[in-house]
Amino acid sequence: MKLLAIFAHPDDEVFSCGGTLARYADEGHQVSLICATRGEEGEIVHPDMEPNSYPKGPERGLLRVDELAATCKALGISPPIFLDYQDSGFPIEVGLQNPQAFMNADIFKIEEKILDRIGSIHPEIIITFDPHGMYGHIDHITIHRAALAAFWSAGSVMQPAPQRLYYPARTITQVEEMQRRFAGSSNSDLDPNIFGVSDDSICAQIDISGYADRKRLGVYAHRSQFGTEERINELLDGRPDFFRFETFVLGGARGGFPADRLNDLFDGVS
Repeated sequence: MKLLAIFAHPDDEVFSCGGTLARYADEGHQVSLICATRGEEGEIVHPDMEPNSYPKGPERGLLRVDELAATCKALGISPPIFLDYQDSGFPIEVGLQNPQAFMNADIFKIEEKILDRIGSIHPEIIITFDPHGMYGHIDHITIHRAALAAFWSAGSVMQPAPQRLYYPARTITQVEEMQRRFAGSSNSDLDPNIFGVSDDSICAQIDISGYADRKRLGVYAHRSQFGTEERINELLDGRPDFFRFETFVLGGARGGFPADRLNDLFDGVS
């Protein structure tokens, strides 16, 4: 079977559901990834990388393309497919000043591009960001809107149409725990009642403990954004569940859906 993940920037994939992508690729499913931008506005934090050597824009985008390719290889999934939009950056004023930024693109044109890829890949399952974009980035919300629309339009480009749409999600309790562990960071500003979901919203919890090493290597590959392996380990060791399981809510379904919480996104998919 086939799974298609749709995200906005390089590194979104591994932090959202990297273990799940690795697991299904290892189980023999075709796992594809669409990335809307090349992350041209990302910040370089690795001490051995000189930001001026990779100025924001196309050159930084090429750096992040290479990092994403390395992540896909580590996870065992197909090379990324880019939609060729420009990263809107952060804060939102950066994107507002760039007419070519992803946040300013026509949402229907984005949907058309995604539909074209869906028509060629024919996935049974699609994964993308939740309505809040996990932590509110405007590009995350934009790709959510376009991917959600494409899921419901996909019957026009493939039959049978994709059966399920999932969003990676964190519970209210998980967001509260992140606030405690990372006080003072950007995560500590997230309102758990907005960026988390109630326990009864979770439709699937995927065991990824057997793919922890692959997920860690996938994170390491995004070195410009997260620094040295030592720094990454320090950050991730404060999130023990990060390598144990990944949780999802249901964004849409065609046909029936098992009543109980799933431990396999493909459960009941024909």
